Amino acid sequence: MATEPTHAPIDRKRLRSQRLREVNFQGDALRLGMNWTEDDLRKPQVLVESAYGMGHPGTFHFRDLIEEVSNGVFEVGGKPADFVVSDICDGVVQATDGMSYSLISRDIMAAMVEIHALGHPHDAMVLISGNDKSVPAHLLAIARCDLPAVHVPGGTQLNAPDYVTSNKLWSMGAAFKRGELTQDELELAQRGACPTCGACQFMGSAATGQVLAEALGLALPGSALVPQPLTKLLRYARAAGKQVLRLLAEELTPRRILTREAFENAIVIHAAIGGSTNALLHVPVIAQEAGVKVTIDDFDRIHRQVPVLANVKSTGRYPVEYFWYAGGVPAVMLELRDMLHLDCLTVTGKTLGENLEEIEHSKFFMRERLGYLKNFRIDRDEIIRPRRDPFGADGGIAILRGNIAPDGAMVKIFAVPKEMHVHIGPARVFEDEPDAIDALVKRKIIPGDVLVIRYEGPRAHGMPEMYFAAAILSSDPVLNSTTALVTDGRYSGAMQGPCIGHVTPEALDGGPIALVEENDLIELNVPERRLAIVGIGGQPRSEDEVTETLGRRRTQWSPRPSRHSRGILSLYSQVASSASHGAALFGNGVAAPGHLPTSRAY
Repeated sequence: MATEPTHAPIDRKRLRSQRLREVNFQGDALRLGMNWTEDDLRKPQVLVESAYGMGHPGTFHFRDLIEEVSNGVFEVGGKPADFVVSDICDGVVQATDGMSYSLISRDIMAAMVEIHALGHPHDAMVLISGNDKSVPAHLLAIARCDLPAVHVPGGTQLNAPDYVTSNKLWSMGAAFKRGELTQDELELAQRGACPTCGACQFMGSAATGQVLAEALGLALPGSALVPQPLTKLLRYARAAGKQVLRLLAEELTPRRILTREAFENAIVIHAAIGGSTNALLHVPVIAQEAGVKVTIDDFDRIHRQVPVLANVKSTGRYPVEYFWYAGGVPAVMLELRDMLHLDCLTVTGKTLGENLEEIEHSKFFMRERLGYLKNFRIDRDEIIRPRRDPFGADGGIAILRGNIAPDGAMVKIFAVPKEMHVHIGPARVFEDEPDAIDALVKRKIIPGDVLVIRYEGPRAHGMPEMYFAAAILSSDPVLNSTTALVTDGRYSGAMQGPCIGHVTPEALDGGPIALVEENDLIELNVPERRLAIVGIGGQPRSEDEVTETLGRRRTQWSPRPSRHSRGILSLYSQVASSASHGAALFGNGVAAPGHLPTSRAY
């Protein structure tokens, strides 16, 4: 955690908040109407924006964090202003039409933070979030607004009885429907799966986002994935409130932190933790806002070099609560120090190398965390593996290409059984996820099949997660090692098994996935990074024969009408960028440095 901040005096004349007061005399009166004092008006104004809400356990506890950030801002002479834009929960909306709103909510949340930060004359900001879309939304906003900023990760739940995690309820629900599980067994798991507030206990999109915030240098060292009931989380929040005033005094803005090298550091750590595949959608657009080009191929290149060290759920054994006890992000960074750019600046005002040096020589940083593991009698190396004995030697994510996905598709390598790294099977084609789920539940899918679920991309359907289908597939001991799933949609960060997603171009745009027919032979070849049709009608064909067949099919293909003719999803279907470019609502071009808007007043 950052030491007590001491900073040079802030030149109040250059503050946005004070320049506004020179031309807008109504603003002071309005603030005084909210019980601000005359002294408050002269202070640096700090936006304290959170994703607080009642949508899920990941944000429900944020009131205390908001208060502590505000206390920190007050203690060093600032004036906090509390704003809220909450998020929806992927777990709540799974397998419903609500999931189509999940990905676009990232960009809407980021836009609202931008409006709050730049519409009002704030001088700096502290953003509090901890879940699937709120964290990337906040990181996007930090990069876009370029005000001095600190991110406060929202922490993680404590582990549940018998290590049950909420994502397991999908496969348990399917088993219940088939009569393989009793009502009492299902209800017992439901009652205990989320015992506290915080992000879910596996390395899904929520946990991954918190880790990336710290890895990018935007959150204080050690603050990602603090178990929510610990007062340590409150102390990190207060420290962030203090630290942001130091960043303001030193004019250390996010774009000085978010360099190309910082993003490479984040991808290294993403590989080492076996992070969510949704990072492929978020990191490139965050980088774009910072004026840095990051592509999905950067993930493939770096993941080839970095082993998976974190033995955490869903693919591993332990909940992410234990990951924090094992030292969290700093412990992983110390293990991979020679692979990181140590000269990158962070929100401590120091470089990454300086932060790690302090942690390594601290009397308490690691000891106070590892003490918890002693309670459980678990060795640290069981949770964060040393490089000589990694959890996954082959890396985390691979980018595949071929005649189905000329612009790319992704697969989480270490979550795929070895026997499925090379596979050829007949296509079973579904135009949406519900039909595929029905076939899986009724056991109409047989070993060797390749399920193709299409028209689920960003423009076709908001790019929902194919979570239920993937959960049923991965939980089946036979299908998990014999059957693949291919989609232009995406997956939960908790995904396991041979699931290929983000196929680009998507079906609605006429991507080759739209031309796949029943019993086409589809090849998955992870070592060679290939995803392709290699046969027609169940019979192998040459590349030229396949190309000719796809050409004939294309002459008969026509775009399907949009699913969404009104509302925000209608807009998204018109303008969303492809999955290979972040599926962004604002995806046209790289933001130029210094794009912060100016006005007559400030």
